[in-house]
Parts: sequence; C-alpha cells; structure tokens
Amino acid sequence: MDVNQFCVKLAALDLTNAQRAVALLWFYDRDTTGIRKSAGDLARVIQRNGLGNPNQTTLAPAIARLRLTLQNKAGFQLKPTAKPTVQAWVQGLLDSSPADHDGANGYLPEELFAGTRGYIEKIGNQVNGCVHYHFFDAASVMLRRLIETLLIECYEHLGIGSRIKDADGNYSMLSGIITDAVDNGGLSLGRETKKVLKELKTVGDRAAHNRRYNAVAADLERIRIGTRLVVDELIQLATLRRAA
Repeated sequence: MDVNQFCVKLAALDLTNAQRAVALLWFYDRDTTGIRKSAGDLARVIQRNGLGNPNQTTLAPAIARLRLTLQNKAGFQLKPTAKPTVQAWVQGLLDSSPADHDGANGYLPEELFAGTRGYIEKIGNQVNGCVHYHFFDAASVMLRRLIETLLIECYEHLGIGSRIKDADGNYSMLSGIITDAVDNGGLSLGRETKKVLKELKTVGDRAAHNRRYNAVAADLERIRIGTRLVVDELIQLATLRRAA
C-alpha cells in the first residue's frame, strides 16, 4: 500500500488534521524508522489527497499538543512509545482487503487506462475506488492528478515538454499547463476536451484547497462523460496504450 492508498482508507476515520498528520508520520515510520517530516510536508499530503486543508503554521503546534512526537528543525518524529496509540486509530486499515468495485463499470472504465503505464493504472483504480466508497473529495483530487499526469505525458511524447517548464526545468502548475494546451494551442485537442479540462481542474482545486467545500456525487456525475472523453483523448494523443 502506498501513501495515497493509505489516505483513501484514512478518509473513513473521524480524525483531526493533527491526528491525520501523526497517522501519516506513523505510516512513513513503518518503512523508515525514525523518519522526520515537517508540518508543511504533512499538510501537503493531506491536501493532495483530499483529507483536508490544514494551515501548516497552525498544524505544527496542534501536532505538538498531541504529545506523540519529537520535534526539531528537521520536523516531527514519532515517539516509539506513541506507536501503539496511533496503531489503535488505524487498526484494520492496512489489513483490510482492496477496494471491491466493478472496474469494468466504474466511474472510469478500466479499459480506458488498462495497458498504459502502471502508475496511470494505479491512479485510475484509486479514482474508481474513491467514488465507489463515496470519498468524493479524494476522487476529485485523484482525477486532477490523473489529468495532470496525462497532459505531461502528451507533451513529453510530442517532444514539446519545454513549453510547460520554467527556467529551472520544472513543470508548470496545472493551470499553466492547461492554459498552454487549451488557450495557446500547445496540444491539438477537441472542443469538448478543452472545455472539460478546465472543469476538471476546478473540481479538483475545490476539493484540495477550499476548506468549506466537500464534493458530492453530483459534482462528479455531472462531468463523468466528459471526463471519460478527456482521459481517452489524452491517452491516445500520448500513444500510451500498448498494442494488443
């Protein structure tokens, strides 16, 4: 299980943002004992996976108040004596079976992304799993990640990645990539794909960054057909499907 899958399961628990941050620290500590993470690092993981929108300035003292961590300039480290406490919070999350959903008839049919890249298939499956279990904020964020990944794949495949990179060679934020692809003609996209791309970004941004917004089924259902079109078109443009 990777951290994104852990966050999908974590969303089912009624925890504060500070407790979620400590649970993430516990998850990382399982692989690297004594690992340290800053409040900013933990806040970004929480935001990216649609678990909440914590302010890292207030998150740090909230984590400290739980008295489950050690803190220095490098960040927070889980106390060895705190592990049983956190393990009790997340009991059953790691041993539970994978999401049992109908892949063929999921929010995004598996045939759309099957045979592409392993990491793309995993994101697509996470989208479907989140929708199946009604984790609509998490699904919105994962959809945003899927679209961003596919857009970058298109630019790389066409040999024009420099169009969406800054002076340091880093890829632009999704808004900049969509602006180039849609408004500046960076990619040859269909009219509906251009329209839906902007809607997908808006849905993902709200779920990740608006602390008073929670996505509902209708938000995703409204763009479902358009989303399938966008995913299919971008996969074809990047020629990601392996030949049968």
